[in-house]
Amino acid sequence: MKVFVIKLSQSVGITIMLLLCYVSSFGQATLLGTDAFTGGSYSTFSLSSFGKFRQYRDQASLNMASGAAKWEFLIGSTGSPDYSTNWRPYLGSTSIPAFDSIIDPNLTNGSARYNSSTGGSSGLLPAITAGSYYTFNIGDNASNDNYMAVWETSFNPAQLTVVTQSPFVVCAGGDSVEVTITSNKVLDPSEKAYIRYSSFSNFSTSFLSSIGFSGTNGSVKVPIPVTGISTYYYVFTSKLTMNQLAPGGTPNQTYCDIGTLSINNNSNSNYTFLVITSPLPNVVFSAADFCTGAATTFTNSSSISSGSITNYLYTFGDGHTSTSSAPSVRNTYLLAGTYNASLKATSNLGCQKTATQNIVINQTPSTSNISAY
Repeated sequence: MKVFVIKLSQSVGITIMLLLCYVSSFGQATLLGTDAFTGGSYSTFSLSSFGKFRQYRDQASLNMASGAAKWEFLIGSTGSPDYSTNWRPYLGSTSIPAFDSIIDPNLTNGSARYNSSTGGSSGLLPAITAGSYYTFNIGDNASNDNYMAVWETSFNPAQLTVVTQSPFVVCAGGDSVEVTITSNKVLDPSEKAYIRYSSFSNFSTSFLSSIGFSGTNGSVKVPIPVTGISTYYYVFTSKLTMNQLAPGGTPNQTYCDIGTLSINNNSNSNYTFLVITSPLPNVVFSAADFCTGAATTFTNSSSISSGSITNYLYTFGDGHTSTSSAPSVRNTYLLAGTYNASLKATSNLGCQKTATQNIVINQTPSTSNISAY
């Protein structure tokens, strides 16, 4: 009897585990079903998962009249689609309200409603334009109605391919973290890039900042929290404005997710840094001689309470830089004006601190304008 009980409990445990796996694997949409891309030929497409939402994008090959193209989200694989669980309208011949809008399932029938036992009916789309790209987003709210959106663009949205940060070691009281982003192409004027960051891994409270781009390179600074606190962040693009994504200054989780065109969240694990306590460089420098054509001397008197300063970076504001560790360096300004000069010092433990000041360069008088008496 004892052996029988052990085998029975093992059998029940295995059955429960299999049941849980079954429920987990069929609780969220894995496929998009639509004929929008092929002009009436229905196909299923695998959704990409980005943590709290799923996405698929493709280009339409033919024009289609309003109400002619179908859509739905379902489970299974492209080789074996399963409509027993799906997200689509309850009623037939129901269209989404519009492209480029966040669709709340509680406010409209043409939305991603949860259906079991092959319930519901394929939803319909507004008019499809040949050559345009359509980005389908759906929330990852398992076994429930989901927010969704279909974004229409005349271009293939840019991908944010590389994300780096400086400094890599983040120290309390040191420089703000600068996040640098590289895209695979120049962003379209309607594409807006953002960084979302939080001290909570689930982003229960978060902040949103716009990323400024020049060509394919963008950058943004993230404030440093108190010592011992981790900051989590990711970057994304959207057609929505800051006010739409963060009404009243508070980021809306659903709008940030469903409003995404492209995202880089470090393969769904997000980027992160931890603030540590470590001696910071005391960065001090001065400048002398402020005329065009004459060398301006920068004198470095920086120090650190313990450890050492292992690297200096001067940025003179005219496009020239220097990494010299000498007590003084020189830079010749060719044009008169005000330049924002800075000196960044890095400690042996990687802590960085930057000092800046404005340098006013005056025009050197021309000898041809000087009269002798």
